[in-house]
Amino acid sequence: MPFLAKEKIIQFMADGKLIVGGDKDCVQQCSYDLRLGDEVYIVGKKAPDKLSKRYPYLNLAPGQFSLLTCLEEVNIPETHMGFITIRSQFKFQGLVNISGFHVDPSYKGKLLFAVQNVGPSDVRLKYEDRTFTIFFAAVDGDIGERRKPGISGIELDKVQLLGGASVTISKLKKEIDQLKFIVLIYTPIVVAVLGALIKLFWPSPSTPIPTLPTH
Repeated sequence: MPFLAKEKIIQFMADGKLIVGGDKDCVQQCSYDLRLGDEVYIVGKKAPDKLSKRYPYLNLAPGQFSLLTCLEEVNIPETHMGFITIRSQFKFQGLVNISGFHVDPSYKGKLLFAVQNVGPSDVRLKYEDRTFTIFFAAVDGDIGERRKPGISGIELDKVQLLGGASVTISKLKKEIDQLKFIVLIYTPIVVAVLGALIKLFWPSPSTPIPTLPTH
C-alpha cells in the first residue's frame, strides 16, 4: 500500500481530487496539513460555535470534549483512501483524536474530528491554523458500493449524542476547593455546638448520680 508523495498529491489537487479548497503550502513530503474550520462544538454548550478571523481562538480545558471541522473538504477517489491524525504539536499538549482514523475511498465532504484534551493544561486552537494531517494511500481492487455524500458541517445528531454538561478537571478542582472552603468555615461551628451539647447534657464528675430506692 504505497503512500502518495508531495508531487502526486499536488497533481491530484490540480484535478479537484483529494483536497478541495486546499493550499499547496500545506502539502508536506507525503501528507497534507488540514486547517481548523469555522464550525466547532464544545460539549456542554447548547449549540456549535462559529470561529472567524475576528474571533479565531478556541480554548479546550483539561478533560474537555469537542467536535472540530476542517477548513478544506476532501474528495477521495475510488482508487485511494486517507489516514488522519492530529499534528504532533497538539498531541504533545494532550489533545487526542477519539473519532475515526481513516477516510474511505469515494468519500466527498467535510471531515469531522471528535477530540479530547487529556493533558494537564488548556489547549488553544486557532481558526485556519494547521491542526490535522492526512496521508493518502492507493487501494488495490474494486471497492464495491461508493460512499454516500459526506457532511458539510456539524450535524444535529452529533450534538445530541454529546449533549449534557461536560465534567472537566478544572471544574472538579473548583468544586473540591468550594467543598474545602465550606468544611473550613463550618467545622469550628459544628465542634462548638457539639461541645455545648455535651456540656449541657453530660453530668459533671461533681454532680451526684441519682440511685434507685431500695426496699
